[in-house]
Amino acid sequence: MNFDNNDSDIFDLEQLERIDFQKENPPPKKRPEPPQKKVVGKRFLTLFFIVVLILSCIAGMGLKFLHYIYMTLPKPEELSNIQPSLVTKVYASDSSLVHEFSVERRFWVSLNDIPKELQQAVVSIEDRRFYTHWGIDIKRIFGAVVVDVISGEYAQGASTLTQQLARNVYLTSKQTLIRKIREILTAIQLEAYYTKDEIMELYLNMVYLGAGVYGVEAASQRYFSKPVKELTLNECAVLAGCIQLPEYYRPDRKKNHKRTTIRRRSVLIGMRKMGFISKATAKQVAADSIPSNPQPAVSKKAPYFIEVVRRHMEKTYGEHKLYNGGLSIYTTLDVKAQDTTDWAVSYFLDSLQRRTNRLFLDSTLAYKDLKVSKIHYLNNFDSIYTANKEFYKELPDSLRLRIVQASVVALNAHTGAVRVLTGGRDFSESKFNRAMQARRQPGSAFKPFVYTVAIDSGFTPASIVMDQPITLETPEGLWRPENYEHEFYGPVTIRHSLKKSINLVAIQVLQDIGAYNVINLARKMGLKHRLNPVPALAIGACEATNMEMTSAYSVYPNYGFQATPYFIEAVFDKNGRCLEKHEPESKQVISPQTAFLMSSMLTTVVRAGTGAQVGARGFHRPTGGKTGTTNDYSDAWFIGFTPQIACGVWVGVDERRSMGYGVTGSKGSIPIWVATMKSLHRKLPLKNFEQPKNIAYANFCRTTNKLATRYCPDVYQEFIKADHQGDTCDVHVARGYRRPKSVIKRLGTNKKGTTNIEKKKKRRSLQF
Repeated sequence: MNFDNNDSDIFDLEQLERIDFQKENPPPKKRPEPPQKKVVGKRFLTLFFIVVLILSCIAGMGLKFLHYIYMTLPKPEELSNIQPSLVTKVYASDSSLVHEFSVERRFWVSLNDIPKELQQAVVSIEDRRFYTHWGIDIKRIFGAVVVDVISGEYAQGASTLTQQLARNVYLTSKQTLIRKIREILTAIQLEAYYTKDEIMELYLNMVYLGAGVYGVEAASQRYFSKPVKELTLNECAVLAGCIQLPEYYRPDRKKNHKRTTIRRRSVLIGMRKMGFISKATAKQVAADSIPSNPQPAVSKKAPYFIEVVRRHMEKTYGEHKLYNGGLSIYTTLDVKAQDTTDWAVSYFLDSLQRRTNRLFLDSTLAYKDLKVSKIHYLNNFDSIYTANKEFYKELPDSLRLRIVQASVVALNAHTGAVRVLTGGRDFSESKFNRAMQARRQPGSAFKPFVYTVAIDSGFTPASIVMDQPITLETPEGLWRPENYEHEFYGPVTIRHSLKKSINLVAIQVLQDIGAYNVINLARKMGLKHRLNPVPALAIGACEATNMEMTSAYSVYPNYGFQATPYFIEAVFDKNGRCLEKHEPESKQVISPQTAFLMSSMLTTVVRAGTGAQVGARGFHRPTGGKTGTTNDYSDAWFIGFTPQIACGVWVGVDERRSMGYGVTGSKGSIPIWVATMKSLHRKLPLKNFEQPKNIAYANFCRTTNKLATRYCPDVYQEFIKADHQGDTCDVHVARGYRRPKSVIKRLGTNKKGTTNIEKKKKRRSLQF
């Protein structure tokens, strides 16, 4: 065969080589396919692992969810120490309730004080298997589920009393699955920690019963005005029926009585079925009317006093304990006197306000521009002011800046116990406590401090000072002070000067004894604010609060001792354990002799001086005190005392504006003072100021005002310190011996053989 130059021959050669290669390297044989049964098994195994994985994930999520639920359940210490919110009560000095602090109005009572009928009524209507289940009632749950499914809504609950307790203490009323699971688990925990009786006691003290009250004791007081232990079967059935829908069934509303009657019938039927009462008893109670005797709400008495107590308690014990701790606070408040004071403040300030309104009216003549009569304008000012606000913007003054206010402080002079505290005419309008926070000029009410230093410096009530015009140099220039009545009395005694409140004498005495000595005494007596050593200090050019001034005056009837004012006698916790008790605190500021002499002079002020309105208004007990009036009649004071009580009254306008001509301490403050003191002394015995040792009753010559000799024809008697070394009259010297018989003959005797001068001396002593 010839292959040269022939393409086909070449192709044949390649084909032969391919065939030879295939013969030498045959293709591998295919493996046989596995049977169909093995394929199905592999797929099943894969599916099984997927299912197991999903179930494991679900189980893990479930465990995580349960762990979350478990972590949100109450801790053991929370379960074993349930602390319900309880009302804190504030009591007056006579143990009457005057105020309550609370978030939830609740009073705790033991199960022994809760009637069996009430316990049975609650079990009959709320949880009939309470004493047999272990926190949840399976049968009741299934029954509720069936009813809910049939009705297509949440128509029936299945919570046991324990579940309700768990919800009331630890949870909310929001209807969610998670909350329900937590409620069930918490109920089971409670059953493990407490007995059935303990759970019942907790439940009856925690449950909400409408009208803002929690627990059966508070509800019994609110709806029936009696403690829970005194409830009748009828009242127990009504109260138990309130639990489901408290506001819907509360018995103090007449509109509820029809549905409350139906609800009470359900309670009675439940009690009869459980064998607690007979059919006849149930029928008899069902025929009765719905009982209702609502208790009036605790009135908001003494708001300024209570605010002081609240601040102290909140600072000492914290807000939570004050409003939730069930504390009992016993105060010093005389609630009847406080009521009288508040009435007097309202009544007398209305009269002063009309005077101030007239002052505003006359100064603006606005009634002419508004074209109304003066009387109509005065009687209808509020409505006219409201309707013409734009007009009043152009006026230089506003009645809103002339609201007359007052403050009153009354305290026990020997202990410091505050009996009355009023800080303004209306606490709801202004919570500013003017009795303790307002710094005002005391005016002439400051003068007793000047004379106290004078007595300690050797002056006596009979010491003479010349009342005459004086001119003083001050940093502001020459000052020519004047007396209130613009008159001069010449030589006057210290007693007379204080009685008539003579300015010029007080200023001269201040200059004689030294202003710094007066300031030091005022500081010792509790005045904490501005006291400048200037001549005007003698007439009250300084600042002080009513509480400071009244406490300072309490030194005089308390033999020179000053007791620290206080408001709270004792505080007890909910278990009756004493948390605090007041311990009396006092300090000696002046000697008993000086205190007595000042009390003696201040009684003259009340008997025959600027404080004479005290007796004119019917208060006739032994009383000392001093009025005070500042420039332009912007402050009116009267601070006075008896042997038992010290009381201070201030009247004025917050912006230090005039209240009108003639509004002095006598006219502005004494009416309120007398009303307050009459009430405070309603049960106190009549008592005189006690004369201490080392006080003498000496004769003074009326001509020379020196210690009288037996030759002085006209004498008067005055208290002095026994060690006083005064000058003796040098005018009436020996001009023949005046025998005692001639004196008795001249003065005469009474039927009992007592000389008239002895009788006069005894009468003066009784008056003081």
